[in-house]
Amino acid sequence: MLTNKEQIKSYAIFVRSSYGDLLLTDPLIKYIKRLNTNNKITLFVEDKNFQLVEFMENINSFYKIPSRGNKYLFFIFYGLKYRKNKYDVSIAAKTGVGSANGFFPYMLGAKKQISYVSKTKTWTDRLVNFPITYSEEIYHSQHYALGILQLLDSKLTKIPNYLYPKLISRVKPNKNSKPKLLISISNTRNSCLLNNKSIASIINKLSKEFQFDIYISALKSDYDKAINLKKKIIQDSIIKLTPLLKDYIKLIDSMDICFFGEGGSMHMAAALGVPQVVLFGFTSSTTWAPLSNTATVLNDKSNVNNIPKNQILEALKEKLKNIEVSASIN
Repeated sequence: MLTNKEQIKSYAIFVRSSYGDLLLTDPLIKYIKRLNTNNKITLFVEDKNFQLVEFMENINSFYKIPSRGNKYLFFIFYGLKYRKNKYDVSIAAKTGVGSANGFFPYMLGAKKQISYVSKTKTWTDRLVNFPITYSEEIYHSQHYALGILQLLDSKLTKIPNYLYPKLISRVKPNKNSKPKLLISISNTRNSCLLNNKSIASIINKLSKEFQFDIYISALKSDYDKAINLKKKIIQDSIIKLTPLLKDYIKLIDSMDICFFGEGGSMHMAAALGVPQVVLFGFTSSTTWAPLSNTATVLNDKSNVNNIPKNQILEALKEKLKNIEVSASIN
């Protein structure tokens, strides 16, 4: 059991890449705070995902690093700039290897620099003073967030529920009599996108048994696709364009159910405690499933359009039934 007897330390956590990667460092952050609630945590994130930080808990400070341009020049500039903070521990929070893992923490100059390194030890790997040799088995056999946690505690074999990611809610509870269902039609992974015809077929059947409000989330570039889906759905629906990430998070937070293809959205919904049905295509659900007790994951390795529509329908029905039961109790 963790105690709060460890000496107070300052941690610099370096997270590049996507929203999901950033959110899945939250178990590590919680773990550090459980070691000592007074530990100080600073995040170094890319400018493309920094908007997420304002919704995260336990962060004492954060700094943005540009995501475009010469990354080594940025690492040198920002590493030397914030070296004056004299961090006790730096962690390259990535379940995997890469030159950035060693180079930026080295420039930052923390006393203890923790990172996964390759078996062959590249020149940037050799800059890490507390290296952990990485194996591809880590990535393929367990959850991504567990691999990040194991940077501090190699004995962990699963992620306890109390370490699951959580985002701060900024939306008042829904007092509407009807549940709100959010459908997202924007996704960079084509194998995780269900076609509009299938979505409409499922939602139209669902609306014959349940009453709910429908919201369609789309990027501006997918607006025509959203219009097309709206026309196919018999029930009236509302299209929501959210160019700012913070507005998208608030939209998810206002929902009772989310229906997504896998990606960063599912991790946000999980961290907000919103029940969801998530479709996985080529991406491994073992590695990337949302850390949630109210998420249903369905998958087909080739394409989500191969998942039986009735299976998806039943999963959504189950979520709506749970809402009805909860409403009757309250």
